[in-house]
Amino acid sequence: MGDGKDVIPFIGSLYSIKYPEIENISPEYWKMKLHESVQAIVSALTRRAPAVICLEDLHWTDSSSIELLRTILLKFNYPALFLCVSRPQFSLFTSQQLSGIGKFYYEMRLQDLSPTEAKGMVESLLKTETIPAELRNLIQRKAEGNPFYLEEVINSLIETETLIKNDKTWVLTRPLAGIDIPSNVQGVISARLDRLEKETKRILQEASVIGRTFLYEILKRITELKEQIDRSLQGLERLDLIRTRTLDPDLEYIFKHALTQEVVYNGLLKKERQVIHEKIANVMEELFRERLPEFYETLAYHYKQGQSHLKAVDYLMKAGEKCFERYTVEESHQYYKEAFDILSNKTDRSKDEDILLIDLLIQWSSVYYFRADYGGLEDLQKRHETFVKSSGDDARFGMFLAWLGWTLNQREKYLDSYRYLSQALKIGERINNSKIIGYSSCWLTQTCLNLGLFDEAMAYGRRAQEISEMMPSDRNLFRYAFFGMAMHHFYRGEKKGTAEYGRILLNYGEKHTEIRCTSIGHFTLGLGFIAAGDHDRAIECFKKAIQVSLEPFYQYTAKTMLGFSYVSAGKFHEAESVFEDVIKFTEELGYEFMGSAAQAFMGIVMITKGDVARGINIVESLIQQHLENGSRWRYALINHMLGRVYLQIAQGGGGEKSISFLLKNMGFLIKTVPFAARKAEGYFHTTIETAKEIGAKSILGQAYLDLGKLHKAKGRLADARTCISQAVQSFEECEADVYLKQTHEALTSLG
Repeated sequence: MGDGKDVIPFIGSLYSIKYPEIENISPEYWKMKLHESVQAIVSALTRRAPAVICLEDLHWTDSSSIELLRTILLKFNYPALFLCVSRPQFSLFTSQQLSGIGKFYYEMRLQDLSPTEAKGMVESLLKTETIPAELRNLIQRKAEGNPFYLEEVINSLIETETLIKNDKTWVLTRPLAGIDIPSNVQGVISARLDRLEKETKRILQEASVIGRTFLYEILKRITELKEQIDRSLQGLERLDLIRTRTLDPDLEYIFKHALTQEVVYNGLLKKERQVIHEKIANVMEELFRERLPEFYETLAYHYKQGQSHLKAVDYLMKAGEKCFERYTVEESHQYYKEAFDILSNKTDRSKDEDILLIDLLIQWSSVYYFRADYGGLEDLQKRHETFVKSSGDDARFGMFLAWLGWTLNQREKYLDSYRYLSQALKIGERINNSKIIGYSSCWLTQTCLNLGLFDEAMAYGRRAQEISEMMPSDRNLFRYAFFGMAMHHFYRGEKKGTAEYGRILLNYGEKHTEIRCTSIGHFTLGLGFIAAGDHDRAIECFKKAIQVSLEPFYQYTAKTMLGFSYVSAGKFHEAESVFEDVIKFTEELGYEFMGSAAQAFMGIVMITKGDVARGINIVESLIQQHLENGSRWRYALINHMLGRVYLQIAQGGGGEKSISFLLKNMGFLIKTVPFAARKAEGYFHTTIETAKEIGAKSILGQAYLDLGKLHKAKGRLADARTCISQAVQSFEECEADVYLKQTHEALTSLG
């Protein structure tokens, strides 16, 4: 399409894939194509070029693909026209969702042919306006407005010479009442196939195993009827069962209708199909040996349907890795799962097959991680820990332990995480394996930060960064290492260092078109603004991170901090909807690291909405939880948050001062207000003590500032001046300019 517009065929017959379009595989195949196209769409539309995006055959996709599609359409912010083609029984949006889309959505339904339209179609097919009366009655009685059934019935009648052309007129050679015409289109197609010559039918069956579209060269190599192939294909074209799709650079045919191919394929015995699938895979390996990556998914399918299941595992893993690199983690997960099912169900695995299973578990961990399914990943890893250890392969066991340790971090099992990662690091050091050392150090950085071991975290972070620079081809290691260092600066409250690493990650992502790095770059810049106290700019960064990201991990990580920024900016209504989404998602998948944060922030939102007692109970329970799991940074953060709540109560705030608010919270307020100042002071002192111990300067400064405000409210001006001066010192050390400005204003107000 000219004039600068991007046309991106999304799925179905317009999808730009050279070979093959296999429509009888499974919903997973179409799901893979759907997700695979997301990257192309984002790449085109980030250039702000208007686009037309065509989506066809949506009835093939499964529920998770549909959910992705809904998300894209409901939240799309680029100039684009989506053309969605689907079966009548398929509904993309619920009525409630449609009400929210309004004028941006228009639905056109193609109805069944009316009797008049059906008659007109037959006249067009036969190129005459004179149709035998008995045939006209049959059309009205049996076709029911289905154009494909109608066409197949006409073809069947012509092939059996029941309907013949006499000069310029079509006539019936026998009464239709005595003919058994199947009641559905599958039956009509089957009847037509039964009338084919034996050799022609066999060639058509072999073609159906290749797929809806099939290359002549592949068919010629797999069939034993090489002498009959050309004549048979020509005859099948005359019968309008297949059509020539392309001549150059390779001769390619297509079944006229997907249903025709399906009926032909299902007419083969399972054992026959297995043999043909195996032949097809072997031929494809030879024919496309110079560009096999294009066909990993197809080769995996044919070998899986054939007899070489271990070759299927090999290609399934390659397809999984390919999809992961393309940011289509749902498809990647499906391929790894298929490979895992084949290997794990094999009772007589060899040593090499055991090693292959371990490699699969390690590779699959990345996919689980970016799906944010840490509950599922921990279960998988724990079930296989003894098996991997018994292999005696230190390199693989070390990497497996590193992944297990990182999973436990995301589940807020920090002490166990530290133990596994330390064990992995020792193995890496003992066998001098830089990859294990690098990844273990990356993840120990984050776990140590959560435990409040900031100096230890810095040492691991520097080591990880050094190794990543020695292994420039490992983009994942680069991202983990540099983000770990960014988080070190953020936990300390250092705006400048956080922002610097954010820019490094963002620049790297944009330079290398690495979407994960781009997303985490925006996210890290948002953390830098949080450290500075500039929550409005943080909100913009987190929105960009969500917009760019293609995977649940980055989306929900950024959503959590977006909600936190909304709370900090006083935008509680916006925060509530974000946290509801995050909490539901994280509870389902075991992503406690962000789930517990969202719950704590949601507690604050509930307090501002008037449900004070319940909100405080939620926050207090999470304080206890973080105390028990050793997460001292979060322990300090949430103590400070709760201290601010009690400060507001002590000052007469704490929510809307309506009659309903007072009545709803009367019992709680009567018990709490007299002691609110004391409770606030206690939480602030706990925050200050913990923040000092771990070196969290931003949290320390905020706690000193709020404690100073409390002293001022109580008339203790000297104490207020001391605390606010301490806050100034903390914010100066971490260069938190917005917080620093607020603190100087508070100090000035003391006179």
